[in-house]
Amino acid sequence: MFDLDHVRDVLAQFTFTSAVDVLLIAVLIYAALRLLSGTRAMTQLRGVVALFLVFVVLGRALDLVVINFLIQHSVTALLVGAVIIFQPEIRRALDRLGRTGFSGWFRTAEYGDVIDAVSRAAGRMAAARHGGIVVIERETGLQDVIETGVPVDARVSPELLTSIFFPNSPLHDMAVVIRDQRVVAAGCVLPLASDPGDRNLGTRHRAALGITETTDALAVVVSEETGEISVALNGRLTPVPDERRLRAVLEWVLEPDGARAAASPAEVRA
Repeated sequence: MFDLDHVRDVLAQFTFTSAVDVLLIAVLIYAALRLLSGTRAMTQLRGVVALFLVFVVLGRALDLVVINFLIQHSVTALLVGAVIIFQPEIRRALDRLGRTGFSGWFRTAEYGDVIDAVSRAAGRMAAARHGGIVVIERETGLQDVIETGVPVDARVSPELLTSIFFPNSPLHDMAVVIRDQRVVAAGCVLPLASDPGDRNLGTRHRAALGITETTDALAVVVSEETGEISVALNGRLTPVPDERRLRAVLEWVLEPDGARAAASPAEVRA
């Protein structure tokens, strides 16, 4: 039952130091969410939190003694376990903080240079029938995929992408991963789609489907046999007729606010 007197007592004890205390905790929670927002760990965290809340509600509602006891005495263990499980994300966040300072935590992703470079490179590769696959990282982190390739860490450009996928180059058979307007790695191994639907799809197209089935990444594929450009998103593969349409699709997906102000969905797909 709601106790108004208790609420008044709590508010009466709320001082300036209490406000600072709450603010610091809020900043820590926000920083932790920002830390995990670019990784698959965010999805896992949602599942853990949802499961924990279910047990808390059931324990309180049904007065489950054992469940309530475990919940009350497991918070410390859960925090220690979270640090161990999410240590790659913590290292990545500290590295980002050291390179960019606090401003790097509050910037939103910008894709203008990425869209231009990928579109132009795909157009050149399609004309020359040079195969390739470019994966653009979005909210879900691809660190496990990046670690399978060769570090590059160079600003994205059409020349860099076309040189990587030039026939017989050491890295042309695998995928390139782009993060924050930089080519972070090349020669990356992607998971193949378990059920691609079309059995005639090549390895590149199955890899593009595979990475977009398990993450929110966007993959651009150029077929070596036909020169056809395709975009993979959410486990679906869509052919794109030319560089101009590819640019429109990338803008529609990666920069939806600006693209929707400039064109309708029908114009993008046209």
